[in-house]
Amino acid sequence: MQKELEELLVLYEKHNVKFKLIIDENEFDVKSVNIKNEVTPVTKPTKRGGVYFSDTTVSKINVIMSDLTITKHLTKAMLGPNTEFQDIILRVTYKKKNIDYNMNIITNLTSSMQNSNEIELNLIIQNIVTE
Repeated sequence: MQKELEELLVLYEKHNVKFKLIIDENEFDVKSVNIKNEVTPVTKPTKRGGVYFSDTTVSKINVIMSDLTITKHLTKAMLGPNTEFQDIILRVTYKKKNIDYNMNIITNLTSSMQNSNEIELNLIIQNIVTE
């Protein structure tokens, strides 16, 4: 997964990348994306709260969207009211040497913030699948 993430970061910096967010088989346009690696408060890989696995570093994606209709799908996606995370897919489309490629980033929602114009989703990357 690390190799795919590094490739995505390079592609994203060149602005050749388009993103779509998919949840409950619904597709939403993405306004902006910020991808980063962060250190977690754990000192060794562990299962947090007996529910999900956490490593010493985690890859995160911050997504901003204008389509507020996504909010009705988020309650099923977040841990808290649910005992398991629902996967949210970030579909990445890019061109490389005039060939179209797709990549699916499988994520889990950790938090969201909303105002009257947009919603910000904080996601943790679980897996990256290239097509």
